[in-house]
Amino acid sequence: MLTSIYSKAFKDHGQIRPPIHFHEGLNVVLGEPDGKNSIGKSSTLLAIDFVFGGDSYLKSDGVSHVGHHTIYFTFTFAGQDYHFARDTRSAEQIFVTNSQYERQPEVWSHQEFVNWLKQQYGLDFPGLSFRKARSSFFRIYGKENYDELHPLRGIPGQNKEKSIALLIQLFNRYQEIERLHERLHEQTEKLSTFKKARSYNFIPAMVGGKTQYEQNVHRIGELEADLASLTEAQAVKHSEDDIQRSQQKAEMQDAKRVLEDKIAALRRRKILNDLSLEYGLAPTEADLSALQEFFPDANLRKLYEVENYHKKLAQILGDAFESESQEITSQLEELKQQAQALDKQMRDLGFVGNISREFLKAHRKLTSEIDAIRKQNDAYKTLKELEDYKRITKERLEKAIELILAELQHQINEQMMQFNDELFADKRNAPVLAFNTYNSYNFCTPNDKGTGANFKGLVLYDLAVFALTGLPALAHDSLLFKNIEDEAVAGIMRIYNRATKQVFIAFDKQGSYSPEVTQIAESRAVLHLSRGGAELYGAPWNQN
Repeated sequence: MLTSIYSKAFKDHGQIRPPIHFHEGLNVVLGEPDGKNSIGKSSTLLAIDFVFGGDSYLKSDGVSHVGHHTIYFTFTFAGQDYHFARDTRSAEQIFVTNSQYERQPEVWSHQEFVNWLKQQYGLDFPGLSFRKARSSFFRIYGKENYDELHPLRGIPGQNKEKSIALLIQLFNRYQEIERLHERLHEQTEKLSTFKKARSYNFIPAMVGGKTQYEQNVHRIGELEADLASLTEAQAVKHSEDDIQRSQQKAEMQDAKRVLEDKIAALRRRKILNDLSLEYGLAPTEADLSALQEFFPDANLRKLYEVENYHKKLAQILGDAFESESQEITSQLEELKQQAQALDKQMRDLGFVGNISREFLKAHRKLTSEIDAIRKQNDAYKTLKELEDYKRITKERLEKAIELILAELQHQINEQMMQFNDELFADKRNAPVLAFNTYNSYNFCTPNDKGTGANFKGLVLYDLAVFALTGLPALAHDSLLFKNIEDEAVAGIMRIYNRATKQVFIAFDKQGSYSPEVTQIAESRAVLHLSRGGAELYGAPWNQN
C-alpha cells in the first residue's frame, strides 16, 4: 500500500511540509468547515494519483503555479518499504531512492513501475491495464471521469464497449473469452490482408456481388459449351490431354525462338568485342611511318605523344573489353542451357498430332477466359467465407461476453442494494446497472432521476466494484459529496471507514454533517488544509 508522499513544493506557512503518511482503510484530506476551495484538496488527490502512475497531476494547479517539482513516495508490501521519486519534468522515469530521499542509480520506466505495482497488488490478470483500471476509480476534479450518468466511463472519451471490457478484466473474467478475442483478431487480420492483396492486384479482381457472381456462373457455362463445340469441330478427334500438350509445345517453341534471338544478339556483341581486343584502339609505329610517307610535313613527335596516350587508354579499355567478353560468354552458356532444356521438354511431350495453331489459339482464348472468371468467383467466395468466419466468431464472442455480464450485473446490483440499505433509515431505491449488450448499458436509480441520487449511485457503484474485486485503492473528491444528501453521506462515510483497502477522499464542510461524520473525518484525516498559509503549497491561487 502507499505509505507516504513528500515534496519540497508542499508547504505550510512557508515551511516545507513533513511527509504525509497514509494508513490502511480511509485516508481523509480535510478542508475547512465552511467548504472554501482553492486550498489544494483536489491537488493532493491528484498527487496521490501521480505516484500511482497517473498523469493528470501534470496539468494541475500545482504544476502550473508552483512549477516543476519532484514528489517522493513510499509503498510498503509484505513489510518491506520501497522508496521512489517522480519528477514532473520527466514523468516517464521513476527514480529509486533510499529512505532519506536520495536517488539511487536504478531508474525504472513508467511502464516498468506500473507493471510492478500490478504484480505487487496481485492484479496481474489477463488483458488488464492496471493504470486504466485503477485510474477509473480515482474520481478527482481534473480527471474528467466523474460522469454520474455513466459510471463505467473511467477514462475521458472511453466508449461503452471499452468501459465494459475493462470491468470484465478487473473482475478477472477476461480469460474466459480470451481465445475468442484472439480468434476474432485472427479472422479480422485475414480479411484485412485479403482485401489489401486484392487492392494491390496480388490476387484476381473480385466480382462486385452476388448478382455478378451468378452472371459469371452463367458465362462460364456458355464458354464451356463453346469450347466443347470447338473441340468437336476438329476433323480428327483429339483428347483434352493432346490439346494441352500441343499448347505446351507451341508455347515452348515460342520461348525457344525468343532464346535463339537473344543468343544471336549476344554472339554479334561478342564478335565486335573480340575484334576490339584483337586490333586494339591505338595506332602502331608502322601506321605512323606510313602516314609520314603520304604527309612528309606531319609532326611525328606530336603524333608519338598522342600515341602514348592512346596506348594507356587502350590498356584501360582492353580490361573492360575482356571483362565484357567473359560476361557475354557466361550469358551465352546460360541461354544455351535454357534452349537445351526446352528441347528436352518438347521431346518428352512426344508426338501430339497435327493440331492447327488457329485451333490452339481459339482453345487457349476460351480456356483463359473461363479460368479468369472462375478466379474472380473464387475470390468472391473466399471473401464471403472470411466475412462469415469473422461474423460467426464475433457473434460467439458477444454471446460469451453477455453471459459474463449477466453474472456481473447481478453481483454489482446486489452489492449496491446492500450498501444502499445502509444509507437510510427508510427504504430507498438502489441504483441499478443493466447491461443491454456487450457494448451497451444503462445506469439509474428507479423513480429517482435527481442529481443527488445520480451521484450517490456513482459512489455506490465504485464501492461495490471496490468490494467485489482486487481494486487496490479508491479516491473520491469532495465534489461528489456536495450533491448527495447528508443522511446518505453519513452512510457512505461509515462504509469508507470500515474498508480494509486504502480509500482516499477529499472532504470539507465537516461541521455541517452529523457528529458521527465529523468524528470519522477528523480521526481519519492525514492532512489538514486551510486558508492563510496552510494550503497544500502554502498559498492560494485565487488571490492577487
